[in-house]
Amino acid sequence: MILDILKEKALKSAKKNNLELEGFHIGELFTYALIKDQKNKFIGVTLTPKNEGELTKESFNTIDEILTSKNYNPTSRAIILATINAIGQYELQNQDMILKNSLREELYKLIVNNSQKDNKIVFIGNLKPVVKQLREESRDVTVFCRSKVEPANKVYNDIFEYEAVSSADIVIITGASLIGSTIDALLKFTQKAKMVVISGFSVGLNPIWLKNLGITHVASLYLENCPQKEIEKDDLETIFKNRCYIQKI
Repeated sequence: MILDILKEKALKSAKKNNLELEGFHIGELFTYALIKDQKNKFIGVTLTPKNEGELTKESFNTIDEILTSKNYNPTSRAIILATINAIGQYELQNQDMILKNSLREELYKLIVNNSQKDNKIVFIGNLKPVVKQLREESRDVTVFCRSKVEPANKVYNDIFEYEAVSSADIVIITGASLIGSTIDALLKFTQKAKMVVISGFSVGLNPIWLKNLGITHVASLYLENCPQKEIEKDDLETIFKNRCYIQKI
């Protein structure tokens, strides 16, 4: 499974670079993990699971404990992904990244520049600002969302998403899908798509970790100098003030 692959790669990096767990936090909107090396701290964020079962308290003490954990508890899975992202942020901040100011705007540009008006664009997760811009450009956009279904606005129940991606030209998947195994299933049906992007703050990992898995681009946030107090505000607009990167795999 993809999450298992990411756990292995992140744990290997953590051991190689002597990274340690500083702590983690489960908020109303964001779950984060904080790690450190000898000089700096690095934060990784994911969406706190909703409607996936009761959130519980967890007592991990090390990165190793987190990344070797194997269960179906939504709280644990969120902490796992946040830790993977924190280690990914460590790796990214040691690379020469091309950074932009607005993830939403850059994702919109990526889609528009790589599509024609008759292309079928499918979003797994409702990235509302990007969807709105695309529809204003008369693009054929369909959205599947677990948390809020609005058929009148072409926002459908995610039980239909596999059928839709099988005929899509472009697929945008939110990074929170990595918490579960839905992304593994989705990628079985995206062979027709010319572009498969995984996007959002929940996929703030090293894009190379997703090489050869059926994803063409990673679009996420670069959380350098992002204080944990800002994340604890659980404000969606605040986190999107961070710079972003879009990287082809």
